[in-house]
Amino acid sequence: MLRVVAFCTYLAAWVVFAIGAAIGALPALRRQAATAQNITAPTIIGALLQVASAMALTLSMPAGPLRPPPLHLAAVIVLAPLGAAVFVWSLRSAREGLVTTGAYALLRHPLYLAFLAMLLATGLLVTPLPRLAVALVIYLVGTELRIAEEERDLLDRHGDEFDQYRRRTRFRYLPGLR
Repeated sequence: MLRVVAFCTYLAAWVVFAIGAAIGALPALRRQAATAQNITAPTIIGALLQVASAMALTLSMPAGPLRPPPLHLAAVIVLAPLGAAVFVWSLRSAREGLVTTGAYALLRHPLYLAFLAMLLATGLLVTPLPRLAVALVIYLVGTELRIAEEERDLLDRHGDEFDQYRRRTRFRYLPGLR
């Protein structure tokens, strides 16, 4: 029964991600076009590393049925809805300019937490822990590269306003860390 609940919860979370992404995509694309931010090497490398982390999980899936242990299933039941909720909350909080309310009042980059939660949920369902650890390291390196570049860009565009927000909102994307 736990297995069915975990897999259904996981799939429902991805459906929420897909619907949220579809609804939030057009305004986000318009905002990106309006700001015309430059795509830099760290941004590209970071994005490629994040994609590589998901591919590492996908390519390490065993043949045959998935049989994650009960503790992993329980973690998926928590992580998948958490990731979907943070994702939707982040999209609902976003607007033009520097966003400092909603999810962004707690974390400067909450979308990365949402994707991290889903990466963890996916890994717990489909791959052994050592391979999940490798995928996590790859994701975190890619995320750190992207955030460093994004924060430089935000500082350039918003100056003191972003600097004050950065001091007020200590955590980048992992609550309690950084």
